[in-house]
This record gives sequence, structure tokens and C-alpha cells, in this order.
Amino acid sequence: MALISPSSSSDTPAGWPAYEASAAQLLKSASPNASLALLQVHFRQRLALAAAHGQPLTEIAFDEAEARIVAALRPGDHLLRSGHGDFYVLLPRLLGLGHAELAAQRILRELESPIVAGGRHLHLMPTVGAALATEPGESPTSLQQRASAAVVHAVREGETIAIAREYTQDAMVTELRDALSRNALDLVYQPIVTLPEQRVVGYEALARWRRGDGNEVAPSVFIPMAEDAGLAEELTRWTLQVALREFVPLQRRQPELYCAINLSARAFDNPALCEQVLAALAIWELPPQSLMIEVTETAVLHDVGRNASALQRLATEGVRLAIDDFGQGYSSLGYLRHLPAAILKIDQSFVADAANPRTRALLEAISGMAHRLGMRAVAEGVETEAMLGAVLEAGCDHAQGYLFGRPAPISYWLR
Repeated sequence: MALISPSSSSDTPAGWPAYEASAAQLLKSASPNASLALLQVHFRQRLALAAAHGQPLTEIAFDEAEARIVAALRPGDHLLRSGHGDFYVLLPRLLGLGHAELAAQRILRELESPIVAGGRHLHLMPTVGAALATEPGESPTSLQQRASAAVVHAVREGETIAIAREYTQDAMVTELRDALSRNALDLVYQPIVTLPEQRVVGYEALARWRRGDGNEVAPSVFIPMAEDAGLAEELTRWTLQVALREFVPLQRRQPELYCAINLSARAFDNPALCEQVLAALAIWELPPQSLMIEVTETAVLHDVGRNASALQRLATEGVRLAIDDFGQGYSSLGYLRHLPAAILKIDQSFVADAANPRTRALLEAISGMAHRLGMRAVAEGVETEAMLGAVLEAGCDHAQGYLFGRPAPISYWLR
């Protein structure tokens, strides 16, 4: 085990000659079967301890923390002590991500009991961020930045351990950020129809991303990636502006149509979300009722009070609201009392399995509940005539799916 100390009190591992040399050497032999992990051990109580007990006593406590971490390491592991109080551990020859998590848990166990210093019992409250390198192409600086990002995520979410995104995924995040800045994403639109008439009443805007190599990345991959990377606000702004701009000629032709846009839980972290939505409508001179905001149960339950308040304000201004993918998660019906949503979109899994009598009963029950709450029920994922028959029998008011139209650019619907 090698101990590397900082070269100045303000250092982080990136830039330390000793760290750069050690990490670069170990990265050369990184592979899927012999990974290199960097653990950043951060102490949430460091500043509070220094303020309450003084720097000398705090240093004694961290000397003891260092000794405990050393006790958890193997021969060949490297420990770095930063001038700002964090420890960094280089772990070569790991079998994979699970091995890195075990190492992090072992370090946390060593640090879970209070440290006795100056007759006081001190709790350091450690958090570990881990980054795993499985290929030699990554730089020491990139590895450290990923570990630090994991620490930030862990502290924000109240967790003790967080694992950084893979290096290749990190490169995708950089590419996605660049695509957003260059307006290089696309939107396609899928019609929503009335039942049984099958008259189009609106279109849902769906984001699409094709990377520079020509490969398309599924929304189920790049949207959570954007949220984890702190791009939720930027993605929301881009979607609003582009969707409303493209929707203008369609709405001018048929003023009763609306454009539906999905908002994630992270979008509500923006305190100016309502202003952002209303400003976008004003920019493109669209009435509020021409926009429908769709939110999932998960997004609502993330912070019911805050999110319901934001949605209530939008509804007061005339924006339509819908609960999306209803029934997909662990539904908590209580939140429906607090939301001004007029639309309940039933998750497509109920439609796909509608031939099952129990599923058909649930489909009918959800549709009936929506009506008793004064809401309209929309069946998602209707692809066949048999599915259409099932949702008609269940009493659904609207439907969406390949049977009525596949997602297509706005130019297709303007023909």
C-alpha cells in the first residue's frame, strides 16, 4: 500500500504529479477483468468539526481516519490524502463494479464508529464516490472527475455510496450536451385521437437523438442520462421552445389542437419552471390551452407539495395537465386529490395485456376511476384492432398508438 500526500493545501488529485504518475501507470493495465477503481472518501462533517473543535483536533481525527482506511486496503492499493480533507483510494486489479462497491463498504465500516480525539467522540459522516476504469483509454483527470461527480450525487441524494457513470457513458453525456447546444436533437409527433370517432385532438412531442456515428439513442437511455448529468433544465427548455415553434402552423390550421410535452421529476427542480413554460407560450403567441404538460406518477411523488403547486399554477393559467403512464409504478392514489389534471393516460402495459381478464378488469377500473374524478382516460400503446376493441369496451375517451399513427416529423402532419 502506497500513501501519497498532497503537494499543497489546495490540491485535488488532478494535477498531483504523484497521483498522475500512479494512476496513469495503473490505467495502462485496466481491462474488464482487471479494472481500476478510484474511491473518493468525503467527510460531510469536516468543516463543522473544525469550527466546533479547532483545526488541531480535527487533524488528529483525520489521522485516525487515515489509519482506519489503511487497515481496509490490500497490498498494492494506493491512498492519497488531499489538503482539503478528502481521501482518494486507487484500487487496481478489481473484478468489476461489485468488487469496487465491496471495497467502499469495507472502508465505510471502518469509519462508522466515532473517532475519539481529545476526549471527544467525533462522527465524520463519510460518503464514498467510486469511478471504475475498464479500459486504458481514460485519463487520470477524467477518472478523478467522475469519482468527484459521484460524491456530489451521493451528498445530494443523502446516500453513503454512489457509483459514477461509465467512461463511455460520460463521453455520451458530453456529446449530448453538445447536441443540445447545437440544436441537434429532433422532435417527432404522435397523434392522440378521440374514441370512437378517431378524430385527432392533439399530438405528443417525443425527443429523438441520433449520435454523430449515425446510431440512434433510445429516449429511455438519453433522457435519464440528461437528468443525472444536470441537463434536465436545458432539455426542458429545448423541448418547449422547439415543440411550440414547430407546432405553430399546425395550431393555426386547427386551433382546437394541443401539443403534449413530457416533464420529468428533475424539471421541477427549476424554481422558474412555470415562468419558463408561460414565457415559451408567449414567445410563439400560442394560447395556454394549446399546450398539455404530461407528468408521470414518479415525477409527482418526487415532491408532491412542490410539484402539485407548480402544476396548479399552470392549470390556473389555462395549460392542460395529464398524468402519464398511470399504473406503471407503485400508484399512490392519494396524490390525485391534489392535482388539477384533466387527463389520465393509462400505461400501455394494460393495453398490451388486455386479453387477460384480470388486466381487462383493471383497465376498466382505471377508466371508471378517471371518469368519477372528472378526468378523461387515454389509452396508450394501441397497436391493433383487438386492443382498440378492448379500450373501447373499457370506456376510454381517447387513444394513442401505432394504430392511429407512428411518431413522425411535424412536416408529415402538415401535409
